[in-house]
Amino acid sequence: MTLCINPHCQQPNNPDTGKVCQCGSKLLLLDRYRPISILGKGGFGKTFLAIDEHKPSKPRCAVKQLSFVGYEQLVKKAVDLFEQEAVVLESLGNHPQIPTLLAYFTHEERLYIVQEFVEGVTLEQELLQGAYSEFRIRQLLHSILPVLKFVHEQNILHRDIKPPNIIIRASDGKPVLIDFGVAKVLQSSSFISQATALGTLHYAAPEQFRGSVFQSSDLYSLGVTCISLITGVFSVEKMYDGANLGWCWRKFLPATNIISNGLGEILDKLIEFQPIQRYQSAQEVLQALSLLPSVNTNLPPTQINYQIPVTQPSSASIPVTIKSSASQTSKIEIYYIKLELLLQSQKWKEADLETWKLLCMALNKPPETKITSNEINLIHCEQLHKIDQLWIEASNGKFGFSVQNRIFESVGKDYVLFCQHVQWQSYNSTLFHQSLKFTSKAPPGHFPSRIWAENDKYWRYLNIIASKLSQCSVTII
Repeated sequence: MTLCINPHCQQPNNPDTGKVCQCGSKLLLLDRYRPISILGKGGFGKTFLAIDEHKPSKPRCAVKQLSFVGYEQLVKKAVDLFEQEAVVLESLGNHPQIPTLLAYFTHEERLYIVQEFVEGVTLEQELLQGAYSEFRIRQLLHSILPVLKFVHEQNILHRDIKPPNIIIRASDGKPVLIDFGVAKVLQSSSFISQATALGTLHYAAPEQFRGSVFQSSDLYSLGVTCISLITGVFSVEKMYDGANLGWCWRKFLPATNIISNGLGEILDKLIEFQPIQRYQSAQEVLQALSLLPSVNTNLPPTQINYQIPVTQPSSASIPVTIKSSASQTSKIEIYYIKLELLLQSQKWKEADLETWKLLCMALNKPPETKITSNEINLIHCEQLHKIDQLWIEASNGKFGFSVQNRIFESVGKDYVLFCQHVQWQSYNSTLFHQSLKFTSKAPPGHFPSRIWAENDKYWRYLNIIASKLSQCSVTII
């Protein structure tokens, strides 16, 4: 089906191959994007799922249509800022957890933004399945705060963070921040003062409705999102105490959902009424999270054991600064919480795949794409060392890159002999990963596997990693 996006059309449903609607409107935007369904509606427009018919694979994309009917006083300012905002969205799309900007244009006096379509479920949909545990809230915060930090470093505020605007991506389980349709450059205070209604009631920080907005305003919205998830309360206004200008979310916690005092204090500080009383940056929240005791996730929620933290921050929250292959000045912060938790749970197969994803992220490559021998040298020492350290700690010294390196040295760097020692297939095969022993009883050096190594030169990577490990002087920052 092709959907006519003319808001005045009485019969918008059209055949798959239609070019012109019976109302007379063209169905393909720019003769390229074919809308097929509505993804969502907002105060200033709609978002459509569309097909890009100019590409052979006909990929799906999200088309946002901005309309200002009833808000004519905003039109001139909106048009003035439209191109500037498109440039901003393009720069934000460099982050792997923000959709890529594909196009922007005006058509029949409406503004359009075309972005990458992210397949997954929103936090709003997840909320319908029940309350989040402390473990899942921590996971979410560890994954989404670096995204927000990146956004704020570009001098941008999102201004509409809420469960529908965070998608848990189906391909890798990472949260993706969407709908920057209300995001504005911080200096654009004149526009902000005219458009206070852009933020969603109850999730928006109080100052946002007085014409002021700060980084802590986005953190407030993230905090409200978290208390909605942790209580399972869909209508968050039920938890707001207007008389005392604060949230009483603890009263709504499910009986089986035990939340530590540490996380509770972090959530309370995120949703303070006065901006000055909140965390002032995403990095501050990450630092607070790093000091929390770790959670024993093998126990049911009522028996979670909060261990005493060591003097060093948790390894799950140690950021590693690396240089992207696309830009020598860009930075990516890699957080290892998922790999650490998978390893602690001895989910060796999932941890092996997560290692592959982390290596790809370090190289600014799409997840689960093959890594060439030359690219291994581009992985920063901190990244390689951190992955190695997590494998060694979780396996009591049995698995890890450095363990493999010692075995490789002991057999005179003979790849076939190495494979015999670690019980790998020495030849390349599409069944290689299936042949592995995903158990703690696997021989030393069995993991991480070579699943990520390029197909035709997979045997070379041990030499390169050996060289890389010997030259690295690792400093965790």
